[in-house]
Amino acid sequence: MRIAIIGAGNVGSTLGRAWQRLGHEITYGVRNPDDARYASLRAAVTDNATAATGADVVALCTPWQGTQAAVSACGDLTGKVLIDCTNPLTPDVTALELGHTTSGAEQVAAWAPGARVCKAMNQIGAPMMDSPALPSSPVMFVCGDDADAKAIAAQLVRELRFETLDAGDLTAARLLEPLALLWIHMALRRGLGTGWALGVLRPAS
Repeated sequence: MRIAIIGAGNVGSTLGRAWQRLGHEITYGVRNPDDARYASLRAAVTDNATAATGADVVALCTPWQGTQAAVSACGDLTGKVLIDCTNPLTPDVTALELGHTTSGAEQVAAWAPGARVCKAMNQIGAPMMDSPALPSSPVMFVCGDDADAKAIAAQLVRELRFETLDAGDLTAARLLEPLALLWIHMALRRGLGTGWALGVLRPAS
């Protein structure tokens, strides 16, 4: 599958390397493709519009403050599966800039009319996104309004060795983004660190 990773920070580079290792064709979309720091990515690095145009799936991995500009720079995303991995965090990552009656994912959908937006890979930090070594598979909730797009997003997440659960339509991102904030709070402010994940326990059959 051809995947455009928009943003090449910790999240983008982790997901890009993981999916590339699993056989997907990765192209990174960034503001300054000629920056020498991207040489270590070992994949094509170009501008957002070029990356998105040639992709089957676009994974949005930008800091919230740059997300609107990044989406705009992608150009027309009509029909594209757009996996929103962002969280609408304040710059000090202590709170969400919006929520309750909307979500970052819904805002992304408004910025990218016609895109098939799903929310996933936002509920955990970059160090645990690539096949986390845990006693059992951690859970990653996925939501979106397009069933086919959601199935594609879920498959890509499962390849990273997560259990996926369908959280419903895109408005469920109003729950998943605060869940991400809880993970950040426990990891960075309550001493739990980044080496943990959420899971679902079920009764033995």
